[in-house]
Amino acid sequence: MHKLKFISAFVLLALLLGAVPGALLANGAASPIGSKDTERNTIPIAQGDEALVKDAQEYSSAMKVELDEAIRRLKLQSTIGELGAELAEKEQDTFAGLWIQHQPEYRVVVQFTRNSEATIQPYIENGPLAGIVEIRTARVTLSELEAARIQASQIAQELGIRLYSGINVFENRSELYVLDPAQLDDALRKANLQLPANVEVIKVDELPREVTDIFGGKALRTCTSGFSVRNANWIKGITTAGHCSNWQTYNGTNLPFQSGTTGGVYDIQWHTAPGFTVRNLVFDGTYNRYIYGVKFRSSQSVGEWVCKYGMTSGYSCGTIVDKQFDGVNIRVNTGVKGGDSGGPWFWNNTAYGTTISAFVTIRSMDR
Repeated sequence: MHKLKFISAFVLLALLLGAVPGALLANGAASPIGSKDTERNTIPIAQGDEALVKDAQEYSSAMKVELDEAIRRLKLQSTIGELGAELAEKEQDTFAGLWIQHQPEYRVVVQFTRNSEATIQPYIENGPLAGIVEIRTARVTLSELEAARIQASQIAQELGIRLYSGINVFENRSELYVLDPAQLDDALRKANLQLPANVEVIKVDELPREVTDIFGGKALRTCTSGFSVRNANWIKGITTAGHCSNWQTYNGTNLPFQSGTTGGVYDIQWHTAPGFTVRNLVFDGTYNRYIYGVKFRSSQSVGEWVCKYGMTSGYSCGTIVDKQFDGVNIRVNTGVKGGDSGGPWFWNNTAYGTTISAFVTIRSMDR
């Protein structure tokens, strides 16, 4: 008998692993779209800590904690991300993953395969995480899980099986998401092949679908704009998802396509915006907030609180549940809708990534 476990809607982010092809995140202060933006004088710009407070209010409501505690926790996320990146680089022989636990008690859970206490102490002693880190022992390192994920994906793809893959740090395993596990089993048997150890096959109702039904956070012709960028010649523009149509407009004005890609790490494109003043903000449903920096995937943490805006579903927040989905994408436990593709993901004034697809209703099968 199969035992089914349900996990609700997820969204995948295209990670800010580097520059948009031919472009960089734009620098300098700005408002959404300048001279032709009819909302320029009506939408308030988040001042001081307003962006932080808005995200913290959402966290406070979701986690049932006071606003001051929500702010304290969210401010720790940068330190936690730096810890995870440092452990992955320096302790890959034993490091088995890290995540932020929000309930019932706030903790940073760090796993090693051995020598846990001795390994973690130099990284956290006398620091802000010293009292909240919980150490656990796991069987398999994070680097071993990534190697297993890559190998399993390659085997399934060579057998003609459509799939996505990720790493479940909570269960210390790699996962393959397929529509029909029996089809995969049959193909493996006929080819006399086996998946590597520590890989779980997960049945899903559907594979991630691109949400192509639409300055950051603005409604374009078919998708949502992501972040302001510039190229080497300081020509500015905006991004959206690479799988969206190359023909995008804003307020009835054509936005000339410059370049884009949907291959490998990236699913992104960028457009210039003639007649508009491209400024370094994203709309979050209430405010236009400045973007002052980028947090790359290596410094993002499982359990980290992030927020997004899409032209269809609006503003919402959730936690990161997988930072190695198909090796290069982030999975977050909140939903998006058609037209949200390309929209910005952020926390406070930091850019995290852009929406690429929705992944709904995972069914995990104990086989």
